[in-house]
Amino acid sequence: MNKPAGTETQEQSGQLVLLRVPLTVGVLELSESLEEIEEKSGDTSLFFWVLGLLFFGLGDTISSLLVFSKGGSELNPLLRWSMGLPGGLLGFVLVKTVALSVLYAVTYLWEGVHQWVIPLMMTLAGVYLTVSNMLVFMSLR
Repeated sequence: MNKPAGTETQEQSGQLVLLRVPLTVGVLELSESLEEIEEKSGDTSLFFWVLGLLFFGLGDTISSLLVFSKGGSELNPLLRWSMGLPGGLLGFVLVKTVALSVLYAVTYLWEGVHQWVIPLMMTLAGVYLTVSNMLVFMSLR
């Protein structure tokens, strides 16, 4: 039976003995592994961006609008100010859109393995804000 080099094993007196693997690591192998890490980081970043947009972008906005419809108010001073602009709720949505755009631009410029940090924090904040808004909405009914 032919096996690739370095994967052979020997069995001696009921014990499994692994054969030596060469200690040298080529530069090509190292650069390929770094590219794989960056690719996985990009996939993780995309996953958290989708979740962040769902919870922070959509969930928080819709749940806030539900609270406003029952007479609730915005606690964030910037968003409260934006609702006083002409257009009211449109100003609120515009400020949220600008905030998401700035967060995306910062993430885009921050290349590397840590691109997933901002969307993860945005996802966590979005989950908290959506749940908080829904609890307030339920108490206002």
